[in-house]
Amino acid sequence: MKRVGMNNYNTKVFALMLLAMLLSSCSTSGIEAIGQPDAADVKKHLLIHNDALAKKITISDMRNREVGGLLEVRLTLTNLTRSDKQVSYRFSWFDGDEFEVEAGTDGWTPVSLHGAQSISVNGVAPNSSVKSYRLNVKGQ
Repeated sequence: MKRVGMNNYNTKVFALMLLAMLLSSCSTSGIEAIGQPDAADVKKHLLIHNDALAKKITISDMRNREVGGLLEVRLTLTNLTRSDKQVSYRFSWFDGDEFEVEAGTDGWTPVSLHGAQSISVNGVAPNSSVKSYRLNVKGQ
């Protein structure tokens, strides 16, 4: 009986380690992760304006849709550390030629990310020419 219990324990440990490796390889963190919202393999843009913060913040659950001819996006911003982080974010919107649309019109939105907390971040493109975007994040 003990041998069966130990094998079950080892299987669970192995499964948890495998899951942790898979999750860590799927997260998007770092200075910049780029892509088109409609691309299957890369769906979002992320630019973190602080090297130290880039290792502590990630985005996930990236979704987009068209509503009334405008690109609407939602993603999850996650604090990977146990300590609270004060950050601000804003979207940059780009047309099909990768030129920024209405640059500088959106202000920075401050948020508090408690340790290991995740929040949803939503944005709607300013006009129908927008085809891609970038989420900009900076520390306060």
